[in-house]
Amino acid sequence: MTNEYFGKIKKIIEEYTGVPPADIHENSFFEEDLNIGEMDLLEILSELEEIYHVDLISEQENISTVQDVIDIISEKID
Repeated sequence: MTNEYFGKIKKIIEEYTGVPPADIHENSFFEEDLNIGEMDLLEILSELEEIYHVDLISEQENISTVQDVIDIISEKID
């Protein structure tokens, strides 16, 4: 499932920010590597909440990388 989550997260990051998919990796930091600010990250997390029906926004302080989002979704769903 992790690959499925990563694929969906990558697609949403691209849609919201225009970051090319080739630049998005599991270990990418949202702010430092992808230049995604807090407001854009909130929009991305909100979209993922709707898709996966999990609470991510309350976890935002624990989210720095794409892998952090994958881990939280995996914990709450799998």
